[in-house]
Amino acid sequence: MRRERLFTSLVVVFALLGTALLLYLSGRATAPEVELGDLASFEGEQVVVEGTVVGTESDTLYLYSDSTVAKVYLNDRVPVKVLDRVRLRAQVIYASEMPALEMISSQSFVKRGEDTAVQLTLPLLEEEEGLVSVEGVTRAVAREGIFQKGYIMPTAALEEVFTAGVPFSWYGASEELKEGSIVKALGVLTQGKLHLYGEDSIQVEGRLLEMELTIGELMRRVSSGDGDVLFRPLNLRGYVLYEPRGESVYLTESLPEGILSLKCLLNSTFPLHKGDFVEVRNATLSLDEDTLRYTLLSDEVEVLLPHGPWNVTVEGIASDPLSFLGASVVVEGVARAEGDGILLEGRSGGRIWVVGVSLNDGTSYRVEGEVVYLKERSAYAISLEG
Repeated sequence: MRRERLFTSLVVVFALLGTALLLYLSGRATAPEVELGDLASFEGEQVVVEGTVVGTESDTLYLYSDSTVAKVYLNDRVPVKVLDRVRLRAQVIYASEMPALEMISSQSFVKRGEDTAVQLTLPLLEEEEGLVSVEGVTRAVAREGIFQKGYIMPTAALEEVFTAGVPFSWYGASEELKEGSIVKALGVLTQGKLHLYGEDSIQVEGRLLEMELTIGELMRRVSSGDGDVLFRPLNLRGYVLYEPRGESVYLTESLPEGILSLKCLLNSTFPLHKGDFVEVRNATLSLDEDTLRYTLLSDEVEVLLPHGPWNVTVEGIASDPLSFLGASVVVEGVARAEGDGILLEGRSGGRIWVVGVSLNDGTSYRVEGEVVYLKERSAYAISLEG
């Protein structure tokens, strides 16, 4: 009797376990179909999503739908290319500004056809957005973290002077993508900006030849209506006219005050000073619609010849010595002996090494020299040699 009861109990237990297992497997076998824009409520869960591929990498694809781009990690290789319309099952890793998912298996991956992209033209309409393609020339290309950004001037609008083109941001990077690159791109247009994802969302098919010009030659070409200077990459030499402020620099063709000057906007702050003779490379010439003045856009500049003697304080050099490296400066201070060397001390207590001549401890001096780096001291100094 006891054995029968025990057997009956075991049968009931196994039946309940089997039912629970079937319910669990049933739940795993079916996953809800979710729009990419609604993934926030499904973090950690499995879902079925559908969208258009807008970019791929070796183990990743970027899926677009419902005004949202999601990054999908692939654990199996699948034959896919941009503009494929696909459906897959994946687990939601997180749902931030760009949701991330991990595909469960290649068996859940299904191609549903191929989508089309609208050919982008200028001018852009305010309400225009969605999947677009564009062919043209890149301008003002710069790197910003993991992104490359700039403008693409559509081929049909290369003579347009009132715009730098369509702004783009590429979630990727390539040494081939430079100023004046001839490209084909496919991405998502949102609020007047083209967003590109993955290695194959932009194809570089060539590059326009650079133009080597002086400021005077550039202005003469602009005045004569030479359209080449509006979209060709430019290498331009000139003198820094004013002490730079932030990323804005004014260049002139001669010193002390040139007849012609041109504003240059750099992508980041460079250690430039008034009077430096510089070369701005891979620059784009753009016309400001508000002021009707031309501006150079660039992220590459080299000092060919540092400026002449510049009156600065010891504290000014000591606070940012790298900005003065190689520059000729005039400073005042009191000589202070320290170990086997001499420091020049400013009025506010700033100090910098002095090399090349012997100075008397405690004596005030006004010296002119070049800012150098001393490897033996791992410090900057003013060299008074020569």
